[in-house]
This record gives sequence, C-alpha cells and structure tokens, in this order.
Amino acid sequence: MELELTTQQRDSKITTWFGQYGRRVLAFIRSRISDLEVAEDTAQDVWLQLTRQADLDSIEEVGSWLFATARNRITDYYRKKKTIPFSQLNAESDADTGEENEEDLTLDQWLTDHLPDGLLESREFWDELDRALSLLPPEQREVFVAHELNEVSFKEMSEATGTPVNTLLARKRYAVLKLREYFEQRR
Repeated sequence: MELELTTQQRDSKITTWFGQYGRRVLAFIRSRISDLEVAEDTAQDVWLQLTRQADLDSIEEVGSWLFATARNRITDYYRKKKTIPFSQLNAESDADTGEENEEDLTLDQWLTDHLPDGLLESREFWDELDRALSLLPPEQREVFVAHELNEVSFKEMSEATGTPVNTLLARKRYAVLKLREYFEQRR
C-alpha cells in the first residue's frame, strides 16, 4: 500500500512540475530547434528522463535540472546532425534582405579560421557556445539563435516580431562581435 502512495506522490510531483515548467521547457527548446516535431520529441525526452530518476527528492532545483537536461538534448541533436557542420549553418546569403552576409554578421568563418579543426563538432564547443549565448542580451541572443542556428531569415523574423530588418541585422552584428570576443578570450 505504501508503494502505491509513493508512486502517486511521484506522479503528483511530476505533474505539478510539468504544469510549472512544461511550456517554458518547450519554448526554450524551440528557441534552439526550429522543427516543431523535433523540438516536441526533445522536450518529451527531457520529461522521460525526469520520470526515470530514482530519487526525485535528490533534485534540488528542478527548473535548473530540466533546462540543463534540455540543453544537453539540444547539444545531442546538433551533434547527430553531422551532415550539416556548424561552419555551414549560415552559408547562404539572405537574399530577401538584399544583402550578402557581411563579415560582421557571420560567426562561422571566423570560428573556422580561429579555432582548432574538429573543435566545432565537439560537445566542448557547443557547451562553450551555450555559455557565450547566455551572456548576450536576450534580444541579441534570440536573433543570433533564430538566424544562425535555426535558419530563420531576417525577413521572417521581422514579420513575426514587427521589428525592422535593420534592427535585427544590428542585433545579430552585435551578437557576433560579442561571441567572437568571447571565443578570442578563450583561445
């Protein structure tokens, strides 16, 4: 009888946490993975991993645990996409803005030129990128992630947010400059 109560308590805890964090975890994942189906699968993996934890009480901060697990799953997702190396994620120009990708709007070539071969495909790089992104102002981070990682055009972002394309371009430029500085300090 006591085992059933423990199971009920576990289920109740997880249900409560899902109510508190479910949408935020999915939104976090969606900010980094544009494919809704993949993002939902990734979020489901995070919650599945939580249900497999033997001792839920050992998790001190469930929010931190959930977001750290989500970051790890996102990293795993991009590592599995080896057919598209990071250095090529932004290889296309944004024809819809009428501008080619300028040097100060791209990070990929700078990283290729300044970091050791193989590092761009490593978990270490993705962990460092995640740390660097967390240091950016939210507006710059959102534009960088949407454009550089999720391949959303500036025009699409502008239409979705109502923010002028030039403002988005400036935010991306500042993000790239700050990220370059971050990686330069770690060389």
